Amino acid sequence: METEKKLALMQNTYAAALAETVNTYEKLKVLDYVVEKKKERQHQTAPFINQQLGVEKVEDVFIKLSDAFGCANWKVEKLTDGYCATATMCKLCALSKKMGGANPCKGWCLDPMFAMITAVTNGEIKNSDIEIISTLMDGESCKVIIKA
Repeated sequence: METEKKLALMQNTYAAALAETVNTYEKLKVLDYVVEKKKERQHQTAPFINQQLGVEKVEDVFIKLSDAFGCANWKVEKLTDGYCATATMCKLCALSKKMGGANPCKGWCLDPMFAMITAVTNGEIKNSDIEIISTLMDGESCKVIIKA
């Protein structure tokens, strides 16, 4: 099997496994608890993930994660006072909807990215500087505004 096909297969399998996990947590009525516990640990793992992916600036968080995981098609626009990141497609959301509809956005996508942004800016950008405008679980796009 060609390398690109193997990578696509692994990306799709990973997204499906996450979607199944999120929906299982929802059925067990522990999803909110798990998301909160994951969020508490994100600041510990974010610097390592940034290093592994070569993240050096805010835009890299979205671009490098899109490239590595092939899940969402993030586009980042530089604003005068920060950034606007938008995705119009997300495999994880689509698969999660098909498997039961549990929301994976915060625990498996946005919270980890926000921790990575905080880490790469050495705390200059905090969670309070990041606003979720919409997600693909409930809208036409996933849109995040980062004030910098």
